Amino acid sequence: EGLNLEFQAGASAVRNMLNALDSGKQAIFENSSYRIQKLLALTADKFRETVTYPMDKVTSSDTDFMKSYYADHAVYNYRSINPAQHDMGNFSRSDFSHITPITKTVGMESKESFRSAGVYALPGQTVNITRHDNSDVDTKIFINTLRSGATHQFAKNGYKRPKFLQSTAVDIKSGETISLTSPYGGPLQVRFSENDLPVSFTFENVGEHAYWASDADSASFEAKLAAAEYDWAEVVTPGFEVHSKLDKMRISVMDDNWGNAQALASATMRYMHNFPHALAGFQGPGIDAIPEIHDFANANGWTIETLDKVKHMNADQATCGYGCSGNPYDAYWAYNPIGHGDVHELGHGLQGPRRFSGWQNHTMTNYYSYYTKSQFHKDTGGDPGCQALPFEKMFNVLQASVTKDDSAAHIKENLWDKMGWSEGAGMFIQMMMAAQDDGALSDGWLLRARLHLLEREYNRARADETTWNAKRTNLGFGQYSFADTMDVDNNDWYLIAVSYVTQRNYNDYFDMWAMPVTGKARQQVESLGYPVMKQQYFKSESREYCYG
Repeated sequence: EGLNLEFQAGASAVRNMLNALDSGKQAIFENSSYRIQKLLALTADKFRETVTYPMDKVTSSDTDFMKSYYADHAVYNYRSINPAQHDMGNFSRSDFSHITPITKTVGMESKESFRSAGVYALPGQTVNITRHDNSDVDTKIFINTLRSGATHQFAKNGYKRPKFLQSTAVDIKSGETISLTSPYGGPLQVRFSENDLPVSFTFENVGEHAYWASDADSASFEAKLAAAEYDWAEVVTPGFEVHSKLDKMRISVMDDNWGNAQALASATMRYMHNFPHALAGFQGPGIDAIPEIHDFANANGWTIETLDKVKHMNADQATCGYGCSGNPYDAYWAYNPIGHGDVHELGHGLQGPRRFSGWQNHTMTNYYSYYTKSQFHKDTGGDPGCQALPFEKMFNVLQASVTKDDSAAHIKENLWDKMGWSEGAGMFIQMMMAAQDDGALSDGWLLRARLHLLEREYNRARADETTWNAKRTNLGFGQYSFADTMDVDNNDWYLIAVSYVTQRNYNDYFDMWAMPVTGKARQQVESLGYPVMKQQYFKSESREYCYG
């Protein structure tokens, strides 16, 4: 009670003030002004001396709790003296006296939005960073990739570490040297405004944690994992980077499917980067150009969007639930490039907002995971570990509906009114099976990819009426005016879209599932003149679909 009025408003103002000084490269302790800002920062330094984790909002001393929480808000790094916090809880040790700092020059290719530099800022020790290149790209340096929401300070015994572990990003220009001193330390990162430009930095007074970027790092990475001189480790690839607690990284690397960092990285590019983004209808570095996707797009004059950015995972604590989407996404588990949770969280960033009417968000999330897992099985014969889907239960509802006077009402009452996410996934995969069985697609999974392409083109076409009128025929919506598109029901959209991308008439098929659609949508599909997709259901045990 009273938290916002008596503390949070002021603490947030202090945080914003000191962050602005950091990002503005204002060295306030080398300036005769800024007295109040200096005192605010020094007060936090003093409070950090006595922080002890974990704390609990109910059982811990309010004064101790709020001193620590104030110190979290009042971090200021653009200075040469900033004592390490003595207790950093489950984020990291604070004593790095066993480490002899080094100077290291790092060259890399710029890539949005950021990349790991492969060096570690030691808590309480000043890092000097000099930029050498002249590339036309804005670069910013920051420490740690962790989201503030991953610290659950108000959960029961949840205040286990500082709240704001990721530092403010500080701009560094060509030829410039900046200096940062963090009370927490952590892996250094570089943020970029443009792709594919060479950059070079020298980092002075840093450590070298377990870091893998190429086979040249394999021996040192393995040795550093074993030595455990740091609590964080990173494996980076051209398209995906893993920022992991040391214990979780050991689990990731030693998984029976991989066994070393190089194999983990190769699997990451294939199963975490390539297949999910191919299924999402993207092209770009490391993403297969699958003819059944690209040829169809080219034949319709559609644009295939390019994805050329690095995505990230924090194997640490989740911001929400047990894993939480974003870039980075974060999770309590150890990273695995074919892990359902990992590709699931990645999938949240790919699925888009459109889904059948009444379906919940997760009905559209897992196809990327299942596709990756099915490809892993195809590659290796290994167990893909896909989720169980209720195919038999759904079949029984459909079969029973045939004997009812109102079959659609029976299906609605016994299937759609009681559905979770898995029934939606089951129906979507049945549509994929139907398309493959009928020869509309040689690989039914790619229905999802074609739908992504159509949806993006549909959204672009709706920029204005002229654009819509020019493009609507090649989207399957030739009978829809620009005004009609303002309120197209999602069921109608999917009926037309699925029919168009498979070149089959799904009207009867949607009837089988009692999916309500309008007469206008049905007429649009009929006008396309496609062969009728049969009303049939494919028998699959709960996980059999993932084996092909």
